[in-house]
Amino acid sequence: MHAEVKQTVWDGRRALRLRAGGYEALVVPSLGANVLQLLYHDEEQARTLDILRTPDKAQTLLDDPYAYGIPVLFPANRIAGGAFTYDGVTYSFPQNYPNGVHIHGVLHHYDWPVAQWYADDAGAVAVMEATTQDPALRRSFPIDLVIRLECVLNEDGLLQRFILKNGSDVTMPFGLAYHTAFRLPFTEGGKAEDVRLHLPLAGLCMDDPVDRLPSGEVGPLSAYEAAFASREGGDPLKEPLDALYKSCCGGGEAVLRDIKTGREVVYVADKSDKYWIVWNGREQKDFVAVEPQTWLSNAVHLPDPASHGVLYLAPHTAWQCETRIYVR
Repeated sequence: MHAEVKQTVWDGRRALRLRAGGYEALVVPSLGANVLQLLYHDEEQARTLDILRTPDKAQTLLDDPYAYGIPVLFPANRIAGGAFTYDGVTYSFPQNYPNGVHIHGVLHHYDWPVAQWYADDAGAVAVMEATTQDPALRRSFPIDLVIRLECVLNEDGLLQRFILKNGSDVTMPFGLAYHTAFRLPFTEGGKAEDVRLHLPLAGLCMDDPVDRLPSGEVGPLSAYEAAFASREGGDPLKEPLDALYKSCCGGGEAVLRDIKTGREVVYVADKSDKYWIVWNGREQKDFVAVEPQTWLSNAVHLPDPASHGVLYLAPHTAWQCETRIYVR
């Protein structure tokens, strides 16, 4: 397997182009280490699969930061009051949603330092690493953390490994998600209406209609939503979608299938991912965001947070999770 990583420039910004195993990816560290493009060169069908929704320029992404590529959400999704306290430490985030709620974390627009990039027999690798010694992160995380994102491209697709290291003497609760926007159609010459989505959904997470903070209750799926959990899957653009769902299991796969070519884009979640968000932009008809998430939004403020997926990083320990996107 030939693998390579090259430094390049995308819209005036430093970027890394990874190639390996028939796949090609573009990572822009200064735009939240977002993987803005993922291609698969399908030799068997003599076509290219363009898997992610890619912005035409940086400003397009900045104007709509959750609708392109793979934004990293940490801490994930919504937090009431933009803050929570645990083990004597308060973690504070911008109140950027109605009723003083914080949404989507502080990493999706962060300028990540590049730790290393290389290619070897295992594939093409780009590693970004941030620490809370940076005042921009220290404001939200007033303890010693190392946050590492590894992007590995090989014949098994794109693997993203998120590593969190706690160098402090306190325990920190946390949750992670990826706001992954898949291009529809993803098949060259295909049609968006020919794509079906399968997700291992167990129920709808009930929330307040204004601030979208979940209650902790899980309701039934509508007939439309239940189609996604069926073997055949459902049309992800048929109706507006913007909801958080309980997964039927930890981890699992989201599958986007082109019913004309039989090609599938498979998103393998980590075993820590207990939830999925599905969002299709309401009026837009060229993408669907399928988002694996470890915790229930705002779970830190609910009774028994651990039962809603809150993870706890003990002092001087590390945690990691892996997700993967590939074509079959």
